[in-house]
Amino acid sequence: MLKISIIAALATMTSLLSPVEKDCTGFGFQEVVYTFKQTGTMPKQVNESSSLTHGSAKDLFYTNNDSGGKPVVYEINKKGALKDSIIIPDANNVDWEDLTRDGAGNICIGDFGNNNNKRKNLRIYKYNPVSKSTEIVFFAYEDQESFPPLKSEKDFDCEAFVWYKNNFYLFSKNRSTNPVKVYMIPDQPGEQIAKKIAEIPLEGMITSAAINKDNNQLALLSYGRIFIFKSDNQKDQLSLTPLYCTPFAIGIQSEGIEYLDGNKLIISNEQGDIIEAELSKSKNTEKAKTGSQKK
Repeated sequence: MLKISIIAALATMTSLLSPVEKDCTGFGFQEVVYTFKQTGTMPKQVNESSSLTHGSAKDLFYTNNDSGGKPVVYEINKKGALKDSIIIPDANNVDWEDLTRDGAGNICIGDFGNNNNKRKNLRIYKYNPVSKSTEIVFFAYEDQESFPPLKSEKDFDCEAFVWYKNNFYLFSKNRSTNPVKVYMIPDQPGEQIAKKIAEIPLEGMITSAAINKDNNQLALLSYGRIFIFKSDNQKDQLSLTPLYCTPFAIGIQSEGIEYLDGNKLIISNEQGDIIEAELSKSKNTEKAKTGSQKK
């Protein structure tokens, strides 16, 4: 199994696998079967959900509208009932794309949507629910020199990030066939540099990320697949190994993902659906049973 070490030196960042099909083969993951069920629908206030993260209590979740929406984070339950609306002070929704929580319980908002690769005002808002105050992490990609770059290098859009041990980790949303780039940003207010620390040879646009409460598993959502990685939570920096992959709702703009208990996930899309996903079995096991039945 290919191991993707996020702390690998830049000199060794090369794509070791090439996607060969539209399913999960060719990525170094075990293809598995998840069961999916719709649990609810977003409230009317959330007309274009682009994220999910844990809310103020169990089975509550924060979400937000995509670019140009109000600077508001909405709290919902799994059925989509609206529980709270939080206006984020000192913030503008240029293109909010993902939410995560840091170790102190702050709501972290990724204002880094960059479809045209032209933005020079990328930022992460950190909202403290207790003090009701906001800090801002401004950042720029260390390897972006042109705004926009050449079409073949338009890989500076982002819709997915997680917080891990005092750093943010961003995963690029590529419109090319280049590998997904991973950037690390210190969790410190003020101006920061997003350092490119790894590449992951995945096909498709990554639209959200989540890390579980034990920091030992990470999920990346894309249009058509969910990728699951094992995360080495003993490391100070994020270190990932490919684990599972499952095809998922090709053609639906799924843009929010978060962990529930165990292997369960909750997913939202821009069409307003709230979906629960649970690991069922490996595809190989399913094929073996089918083959046995034919005999």
